[in-house]
Amino acid sequence: METDHLCIGGGPAGVFAALTAAEHGKRCIILEHNKQLGRKLRITGKGRCNLTNNCDRDTLMANIPANGKFLYSAFSRCTPQDVMAYFEKLGVPLKTERGNRVFPVSDRAEDIVQALQKAVRLAGIPVVHGDAAELLLENGRCTGVRTADGREYRAGTTLLATGGMSYPKTGSDGSGYRLAETAGHTIVPPMPSLIPLVTQETWCQEAMGLSLRNVILQLYRGNKCIFEELGEMLFTHFGVSGPLVLSASALMRKGSPQDYRLEIDLKSGLTPEQLDKRIQRDLADSPNRDLGNILHALLPAKLILPMLRLAGISPDTKANALTKAQRLHLGSCIKAVPLHVRAFRPIEEAIVTRGGVSVKEVDARTMASRCCEGLYFAGEILDLDGYTGGFNLQIAFATAYSAGLAMAEKEFVIFMKKINIAIDGPAGAGKSSIAREVASQLGFVYVDTGALYRAIALFSTEYPTKKDFLKHLEDDCHLELKYFGGTQCIFLNGENVTESIRTPEVSMKASEVSALPEVREFLLETQKDIAREYNVIMDGRDIGTVVLPDADLKIYLTASAEERASRRYLEMEDKPDKPTYDQILEEIKQRDYNDMHRAVSPLRQADDAVLIDSTTMGFHEVCEEIMDLIEQRLDVE
Repeated sequence: METDHLCIGGGPAGVFAALTAAEHGKRCIILEHNKQLGRKLRITGKGRCNLTNNCDRDTLMANIPANGKFLYSAFSRCTPQDVMAYFEKLGVPLKTERGNRVFPVSDRAEDIVQALQKAVRLAGIPVVHGDAAELLLENGRCTGVRTADGREYRAGTTLLATGGMSYPKTGSDGSGYRLAETAGHTIVPPMPSLIPLVTQETWCQEAMGLSLRNVILQLYRGNKCIFEELGEMLFTHFGVSGPLVLSASALMRKGSPQDYRLEIDLKSGLTPEQLDKRIQRDLADSPNRDLGNILHALLPAKLILPMLRLAGISPDTKANALTKAQRLHLGSCIKAVPLHVRAFRPIEEAIVTRGGVSVKEVDARTMASRCCEGLYFAGEILDLDGYTGGFNLQIAFATAYSAGLAMAEKEFVIFMKKINIAIDGPAGAGKSSIAREVASQLGFVYVDTGALYRAIALFSTEYPTKKDFLKHLEDDCHLELKYFGGTQCIFLNGENVTESIRTPEVSMKASEVSALPEVREFLLETQKDIAREYNVIMDGRDIGTVVLPDADLKIYLTASAEERASRRYLEMEDKPDKPTYDQILEEIKQRDYNDMHRAVSPLRQADDAVLIDSTTMGFHEVCEEIMDLIEQRLDVE
């Protein structure tokens, strides 16, 4: 069976991508493991379906604990408000609750599932059932899939939206990872995210079933607090669960679970002083009663005995016998209840899976594989996950929308006309790190032209004279740019020299060789070829004036020589043979002079370039300003 597009997986990502492509006139087939679409969707949000979070893009990004920048483009073109409008158009009224969580008015996830099923039927998208056994791969291209029972479905493009490993009974059994690996993709080891936590403290069993509201939960790794939030949590027979715990678990990404501990502030609305006064009033009201019988107004019944034990106070202690030290200690225990994490619950109980297909091998704008032509990804199969609150479904819808548009060849003009952004400026202004960051956010290729010149400078050291070097340049200097997971590496005559070209000696030599007309001509066409093939951000000294004079956006990034010297000095702080600040400053001034006064392609600001002086700006401030310029001028959203 042949079609334009094949979506493997009938969850929210697979269905949404198929509907998006179908809306643009493309034939689609959905291959689903289960008998019905959206089986896992039915149980999300405790059966209510927290569809998305009604917030802005910055808030979305802040709720993605890892790889959030990869979603910049996807979140820009498919916002929570877009998702809400889509489902309301399908006839599902929605409501926004606390924390901007969006639910169907009916509180029934089934309504969302039925709306999607109806949309699939109306779009004429066939749903076939079976297990995807292997991708059909021909000459580096994915041409479809073969099922476990031997059926073949061939397609122009194939989407893997098979989910992660949580709730395997719903079909998310991790089988998509194996398929992606056969296409050359790296799988970041799957781990549970948004998962209940098993604690070392067994007293949690005594409080089993107790739900707390308006408490503050803190998560510590060592002595560092990495999470703090007000909300709800739940005690269970194994430890703790609930929204706060699930969100905290998403940050437990390093080391083992045993490296982490929790602290609960049971009285978040009271300061320690206010709490102490409250305890004193309760004691004064019942001076002759046992403590175990008079704290019911202050604490839930299931927590009274555990808190007294934690404070080292017998429940038989009379109120009037409690010492000041004991009273203050009890208050401090209530404000900071310690829980030590022993383990995650099994991954099968996780709300979502972290890990999966490395996003470094996926185009951030199209969700297309960088390893295998014709293959796309969407949803939980990618190494993306968010906190609770509708963020994970928003990831699914946004990545699916991008993939669906790309599969339908409706990905905006950016995919038909390559966008080139030029960043020029003096050495040490931060061009490379900033260009690399912005390129990562946009899913563009970053081209470090300085590295090309450094590689030639390294090549020149093999020859005793400039004449000998230039004589061998054309025939014996072979440069290659290769991208591993989106990272640029420089190969000189087959050797990866990415690290060896970063010495101060090579840097100074690069300034010399870059002034040579023969060298600049040698590299000019290489740089232009890259720009013609990719959406690029290219930085250097003459990108906007010579290499890409027609660049869609030109930026001249600078900073004072003193500030650049200070940055460089701090970068080299740990090196045993680091130069002095004065030496670095002198080198920078000399390099500026050389770059600005060379006869060929001197460093200067292009007439139509935007000047950004980063002397008093932080790294992220500069990145944000450039992103704003890109959105305003180029309509890259």
